[in-house]
Amino acid sequence: MPLTGAKTEPVVGLPQGTLIGRQGEGVQAFCGVPYALPPVQGRRWQPPAPVAVSNETLDARFFGPMAPQVSETGSPLAETSEDCLNLNIWKPDEARAAPVMVWIHGGGFCSGSNRVRGSVFAKAGVVLVAPNYRLGMLGFAAHPLIESQSANFGLLDLILALQWVRDHIVAFGGDPENITIFGVSAGGQAVNLLMTMPQGAGLFHKAIAQSGYGTWPLLRLKPQDQDPRDILGEAPESAEDNASSILRRIDALELSSASLLQLPAKTIVQGQRGFQRPIVDGLSVLDEPGRCLAQGVGSRIPYLTGANSFDGSVMPSYQLNPEDYAVAWDEWDPSWRTLYDADLVAAPETGIQRLFGDERYLLSAWVLSEAMARLGTPAYRYYLDVPGPEGLPLRGSPHGFDGFLLFESKVVSPDSDWDGWGDQLRRAWIEFARVGAPCALDARVGAWQPVGENSRWHRLGSASTISDQALSERLSRLLSRYHYRCHADASPGGRS
Repeated sequence: MPLTGAKTEPVVGLPQGTLIGRQGEGVQAFCGVPYALPPVQGRRWQPPAPVAVSNETLDARFFGPMAPQVSETGSPLAETSEDCLNLNIWKPDEARAAPVMVWIHGGGFCSGSNRVRGSVFAKAGVVLVAPNYRLGMLGFAAHPLIESQSANFGLLDLILALQWVRDHIVAFGGDPENITIFGVSAGGQAVNLLMTMPQGAGLFHKAIAQSGYGTWPLLRLKPQDQDPRDILGEAPESAEDNASSILRRIDALELSSASLLQLPAKTIVQGQRGFQRPIVDGLSVLDEPGRCLAQGVGSRIPYLTGANSFDGSVMPSYQLNPEDYAVAWDEWDPSWRTLYDADLVAAPETGIQRLFGDERYLLSAWVLSEAMARLGTPAYRYYLDVPGPEGLPLRGSPHGFDGFLLFESKVVSPDSDWDGWGDQLRRAWIEFARVGAPCALDARVGAWQPVGENSRWHRLGSASTISDQALSERLSRLLSRYHYRCHADASPGGRS
């Protein structure tokens, strides 16, 4: 029997069917809404296909499946399915041409989902959309048996999700001419990549990249005369070469292209460690976002970006050996130890993590915001330094803490200092989504200045007590190393 909505259940009619959602406290939610055909069997490792037209009634009261992924122990996670291309929408009851914000979840491109507390944004007058996208080796892969010209299926999923939002968000009271994408970590990097992808042009109007890593090296498809089978999106710095491990299993099974498509998803994601990375394939990803923007390639839209003071807390998840990382820096410029002396004295290994976080995230925020300002578009940058949970080895905001403040602090820590900072971030982000410039409603935050008028960071909190001068000196070292790598890659014999 078809599902019918009771009087208290909101209903939205779309070409793909009639959605029955749920509502409460002035917010309507429509969850698990498909935006693409299931990427299974012959559609595995292919660009996503739009969802079909239908007159069915769809139950949109509950979250849909997450993308296949593994738990922290390496075992497959429950509530996942390859049929994962769904999105969640939260809207105010009386939304009319409301600003639209599309949240892209993080998780190193190999974990995470769209299951967030979107109601906190809807209560502030925003239509919030959160899509799932393919992850890990199902989302980012290149192999002779994979018959596709593109390698970044997860990013193409996000492109299709944004097209869906553009075409249908009016039915939810959203303004299709005012769409802001935002995300943290891999979500922030996805924002940076979408800004420089040809397919992303015109699909959104503002962008917020939180702890993105647009200057971090990406994997690249090798020239045609070389064997590209070691390119499956896994970071080469990982302690375990999972890409090669998967390929060895594929090769040992002597799979054909057809039988590879029948391989269970859990077999493909089983045991994955470290992070996944998008691949420069020349079709969807042209280059690292920092390089693209430096060459004038990318969307010229208002841009807000920043990093957390202890983003390096994520280093253990990245499977990098801190000592090896420190040795590499010692060989380049041993004076880095002087700049991070206080952190190294407090906790040597976590002092190295601080350096890692600055190189991966802080540097990206600086380089990309400067590039956007040179392109003549409004750009803003922040340094989040709100005290994190007790027990951290170093003071400051750990990686992903901004996502917690935006979505969780209102419920987890009501009326706390974290709740107050969460309100500040949401208000600034929402004002940016409305008019293209963040607002400050609290004296402790102060007024935002666009990059170009002010070369300093807009500081949010002061937990780590690092001075602007010390931050500038650290950044100078990071920029020197980054510019050297860019020059080396562009020189004869460098990376093509």
